[in-house]
Amino acid sequence: MHRAAAPCGKGKDTAMSEVAKPRILVVEDDPDLRTILKLQLASRGFEITEAENGAEGFRAIQAEVPDCVILDLMMPVMDGFGFLKRVRSIMNTKDVPILILTASEDERNRVRGFQYQADAYMSKPYDLEKLTVLVEKLLARAPQPV
Repeated sequence: MHRAAAPCGKGKDTAMSEVAKPRILVVEDDPDLRTILKLQLASRGFEITEAENGAEGFRAIQAEVPDCVILDLMMPVMDGFGFLKRVRSIMNTKDVPILILTASEDERNRVRGFQYQADAYMSKPYDLEKLTVLVEKLLARAPQPV
């Protein structure tokens, strides 16, 4: 079960520094965009894990369930739809919030993403502020472990 997301406050007391940062798994085949996302999201208080395709992302989510996933659709080895299908079929990962972030402007991909139970969809190029707000909303809605 994924852990509860911590507030992204900037307090400096000991209690805040011990609070775990929300973990985001970024599944993106473009290494430059992966690096940009990692740097931008880390600067907003998130801990980032990276995967370069859906198969690597699936292995990563099985090893350590993140608090949220940012997922590209068009990738080699296993595309985003294959990743979604597998993740949603496993009990301990079926509720992890997944945001599709893709360059595809095909409305059919948006519909298919939601059919495969993605929680949100955003097109590239993206606005960092909107992406951050969307991730924080997904984290707030995510089921908390008992």
